[in-house]
Amino acid sequence: MTLTKGALLGASDLVTREVRVLGDTVTVRSLPAAYSNQALSEALETHTGRRGEQTHRVNTQKLEELQVLHGLVDPKFDTLEEVRALSLTLGPAWQAIVKAIQEVSGLQEEDVKKTEAIFPVGGTGQGGADVGVAAGSGNGGPAVPVRAGAGDAHAGGGDV
Repeated sequence: MTLTKGALLGASDLVTREVRVLGDTVTVRSLPAAYSNQALSEALETHTGRRGEQTHRVNTQKLEELQVLHGLVDPKFDTLEEVRALSLTLGPAWQAIVKAIQEVSGLQEEDVKKTEAIFPVGGTGQGGADVGVAAGSGNGGPAVPVRAGAGDAHAGGGDV
């Protein structure tokens, strides 16, 4: 049997998961396609070099912040600024939240590998600055290329 348009519009495949952090739990959900696409498009940065060449990099800090904004449902944060403030106070707990959102959203290690193939690591960025590699989502998977220093905001301590 084929789904009708009405049935499909009324359906949802979003799931939630409780994640234990800081001695308690938070609830995350899988990202709806619209939010997942927004996060990816807003985290993609284009830089034009001195000779007019363009390079594209994924800003993993912004990507993770957008994922948490739309994927953390209890407690719910209302603005990207609130999420950014949270990201500056958490370390391992932040990574646990991001990893859980990515897992329930169906993001796989293959997705990161595809991103690496599209946006190769290394080279020089705007003004000749070296392009570094920041750690990915903290899930032990491969790193994602970003502008130098993009992942530094999440350095810090804290128990998961």
